[in-house]
Amino acid sequence: MITTKTLPRSIVWFASTLAASTLLAGPYSSGGSNTNAGAVDAGIPGFVGVAGDGVVATETNGNYINPIFKGWATGYSSYVPHDLEEVQNYVGGAYSHPEKALGPVTGSNGDIVSLDDMNADEIAAWLDDPDNSNGPGELTLTFNNPIYNGAGADFATFENSFASGGGVFAELGYVEVSTNGTDFARFPSISLTESPVGGYGTIDPTGVYNLVGKHVNAYNNSFGTPFDLDDLLDDTLVLDGVVDLNEINYVRIVDIPGDGTFLDSEGNPIYDAWHTFGSGGVDFEALGVINQVPEPAAYASLLGALSLLGVTFYRRRARNA
Repeated sequence: MITTKTLPRSIVWFASTLAASTLLAGPYSSGGSNTNAGAVDAGIPGFVGVAGDGVVATETNGNYINPIFKGWATGYSSYVPHDLEEVQNYVGGAYSHPEKALGPVTGSNGDIVSLDDMNADEIAAWLDDPDNSNGPGELTLTFNNPIYNGAGADFATFENSFASGGGVFAELGYVEVSTNGTDFARFPSISLTESPVGGYGTIDPTGVYNLVGKHVNAYNNSFGTPFDLDDLLDDTLVLDGVVDLNEINYVRIVDIPGDGTFLDSEGNPIYDAWHTFGSGGVDFEALGVINQVPEPAAYASLLGALSLLGVTFYRRRARNA
């Protein structure tokens, strides 16, 4: 049975009954340009302009990267796919390069790094002996300047999901953040998919919240999944001061093998396209930062401008005295 509750702070739950089909029936956003009124997690277009929000830019269509993004991932501290050899052996290792997750979104199907999927035997082996078995794939991204907890969504993730048959082909993942690179707070998440969807099946994105991969970013469409650091205000690591939501230096993406073994924050099984091969699991493309601590030079310029404004105001008052 699927269970839900009101999640911390910014997550507003609108109760509804899910239909046992691929019809959009949940309370969260649809996978592209949002059509679900009241959803709190509408996808953020990677591109905007005359061609339309979320339409990937070309040399001629007049679209450009969404200026809401003030920065992008600039490095990585760790890339540990479930099975690196498998990823390296697929199409010449094209999807085994974590550098592809750096810089601005492109919307290109091939501009991704794979975290690799796990089959049933691999999942069982890891659960039985996690210290001596490879677990779910992970990618930890870094930034020139920290992410801070501002108004609304603070960053957005882009995976290469795509629309298919009224749903979304999605390979989902958890998102975690850290200040020190050692202690990570995981975003609370919801998955209301009630049964397995098969190796290359689809999910209803309106039943998924706070998981990488629910929004489309392929085949000329590009939307990022938003994450609001307010959702972590009640996390133990945040309350203890270990994770500073105004100084997030690391974001970790953790693949979810979607057979139902792995759970959301409420204990619901998470189902996605499983089992997938080759570039299986999360195929990560980009992380766009919306609320980013400015460069020190930017602070200096701002202070200088305010100082100049104050001097000008004082002189004008003196003349009029």
